[in-house]
Amino acid sequence: MSTDLTEALKAMGYADAGVHTLVESFPPAVVEYLRDFRLQEVRDIVETLLYIYIAQNSASSRGEGEGVVEQSCYAYTSGPLFALAQVDLIESASWHGTTVIRATSAGEAIARPLMEARLRALDIRGLAREIHEVVPALLAGTVKGSYINKTFPSALPRTEETFVSFLLNNSPGLFLECERFAARLKAAGCAVLAYAYDLDGSRADGVVYTFPPEFAYILKGMLEAIDPGVREHYDMLLESFYSTFTVLRYLACGEDYDRIRASPAHRRELSRVLSLLTDAIYVLEQVPQDDGVDLARFIVKDRNLYETLLRDIERALMAEVAEKIFIDRPAPAAEPLPPLHEEPSFVPEETPAPVSALPAEEDEDEWDEIVFPEEEEEAAEEEEETEMPIPIPITPPPAPRRAAVSAPVRATESHLSGGFDIFLGHTQDRQRVNWSPGQLNNGHMIILGGSGAGKTETIRCIASELAAQAMPVVLIDFHGDMAASNGDIRSYKIREGGQYYFNPLELDPEIDEITPLRATSDFVDAISINFPTLGIQQRRKIKNIIKDCYRMSGITGNTETWTRVLDFDDIEGEIMSCEDEAIPAYLEDIFDYKLFSGEEKISLPTILSGGITHINLNALPENLRYLFADLFLRRIYYTLQATGEIPRGTEDERAKFRLFVIVDEAKLLVSQKSGSKTAIKAVLNKYATEMRKFGVSLILASQLIAHFNEEILANIAVKFCMRSENKKQAQENAKFFEVSEKDLLNFQPGEGILIIGSEKMNVRIVPASGRNL
Repeated sequence: MSTDLTEALKAMGYADAGVHTLVESFPPAVVEYLRDFRLQEVRDIVETLLYIYIAQNSASSRGEGEGVVEQSCYAYTSGPLFALAQVDLIESASWHGTTVIRATSAGEAIARPLMEARLRALDIRGLAREIHEVVPALLAGTVKGSYINKTFPSALPRTEETFVSFLLNNSPGLFLECERFAARLKAAGCAVLAYAYDLDGSRADGVVYTFPPEFAYILKGMLEAIDPGVREHYDMLLESFYSTFTVLRYLACGEDYDRIRASPAHRRELSRVLSLLTDAIYVLEQVPQDDGVDLARFIVKDRNLYETLLRDIERALMAEVAEKIFIDRPAPAAEPLPPLHEEPSFVPEETPAPVSALPAEEDEDEWDEIVFPEEEEEAAEEEEETEMPIPIPITPPPAPRRAAVSAPVRATESHLSGGFDIFLGHTQDRQRVNWSPGQLNNGHMIILGGSGAGKTETIRCIASELAAQAMPVVLIDFHGDMAASNGDIRSYKIREGGQYYFNPLELDPEIDEITPLRATSDFVDAISINFPTLGIQQRRKIKNIIKDCYRMSGITGNTETWTRVLDFDDIEGEIMSCEDEAIPAYLEDIFDYKLFSGEEKISLPTILSGGITHINLNALPENLRYLFADLFLRRIYYTLQATGEIPRGTEDERAKFRLFVIVDEAKLLVSQKSGSKTAIKAVLNKYATEMRKFGVSLILASQLIAHFNEEILANIAVKFCMRSENKKQAQENAKFFEVSEKDLLNFQPGEGILIIGSEKMNVRIVPASGRNL
């Protein structure tokens, strides 16, 4: 067996005319070494070298290509890394106990011409036409920030500590365009996904798109393709926003003083902002600077007013960003670029699928004849007195300026081949509406509505539709009324002395994310959220007791000991004999109800196998319901995390999801004060952004949009608002959905406003009695 390197490069998509030159960049010893591998193995080895050459830029905040974290290398457990090390094309080093890999000078000499060939094959002008003009201006480094030129986050940043993070969080359309641009480059082999790892700070910052050193070639070509006037407009706009952001960071956190002092524009902006704070500060002096723009110095005279005014200015900046940087067209899903030796041709944006009329037998009267269970009794009483009220038509207001997602809801008469569609109901003009979560940025949904609005029936219908398509569903039910009426249902009623349980402190050698320390910390964290008056010292004592119980059970950090089980009865004995009497008082209900021990353990593999799993918590006291749900959701998250992330670019819409989790009264699992630095984060805040990467869709139900803070709402793709129970509810929800309060109060059961990005429609859910599942 002998593999010709020329054939391997052609198989990788390199043009025939340039392959001979590329082969010459390989040292003869490497060419000879690769002859002993099969064609596919040679391709894997070369692609791994290119991956490392690009991804090594993600492992340094300085962007100097210090190395890529070993775990990022998709082939590091098999042959390619070993083969590359054998011929000295890569090397590894340890930084703060983490192994990082980088290309040697010989490896870079091979990778550089290969990467340049890919870059030259890109249709830069065509790519520029598809990407919003602000994207290359932003990424070209007009505005300074930690992600510029080298990496770009693959998900919305969790904080706004950098200016780029501030822009992305406050202009979702901009994030979608940037992410789409990065995904196109990745499809062309000109960008990769890797762990961002700050070698100075020794911490992982999440997965990011990482660009090669030659990234400037792409940006230069795109900037040249943009109208100079448009580019100058965005340059000035970004500089203005950045200056205000820098000043606000300085005034709020004391950061960036040197940057303020060094920039005339920043000093001018500081003077402007201080003029808005005159009621809360004393300006001491203006420190002369060489360029004639003085630097103001001040002290705060009213700290509370100062912080209030700063927040007002920050909100004003957010509103300005949202108004001036928006994407006013749908962003089509990224399509893989064609092979490099062909002229790339970009697919135009999709037009909405045509809407078919409903079958003739579904006449207009049937719309009002379907009765939801919540309204059966009420309808029977009213039938003698009056006719069924006709649903009030809603004329959607002008769409808000948000980025629309391509075809998130399909209003068609049949499922599209290869798609994943969940039937919801019909629009006012009788069009069928399907929810297609696989086409959205995430599969999360919130459902709002007052008592009698049909919210519970809507949940049952969605669960049944998902189960009918062999998708596993978990219903976290606080009131015991969410079980679907049909489908494959297994119900676990958690009650005092009941037979079903799960042990949050149990370890699994197959899930190394849950260590004894992690399980202990999560348990105490959940206790703290559900018993907020528990003191710091008491939490520490509980943690030490559990750690001692692990040790006495012979369970250590060694996974070989994790087959042993820490019995909750052992923990009960230690807790109840604790000298701090407050601790047993807080936790005795957990032990009295045997919350985490019983006869039959709830099996997560069984849940993930398919069907509907109903976790009925209504027999527990309220505080124990929420504690159980909190810890159960954490265990779900860790179990799916151990299976690995869903590969980006997965085309099969069904393959993007492993589990759908439905939670009623979700407000009870959401942090209410996410803006406070000292607030304890509830479980849904912790994992709403993370769960989608591992194939989890969250469907959260509550009465008010105000029950969900901005952190949650920013990560929910679909929002459905049903009838409000009273005027106060209607006022709260109407503001967000931009409809009148009267409309929300006059909706019929099952009817509501469905909103996805800028797409909004009036929809009525078809209840289970009108479906064939």
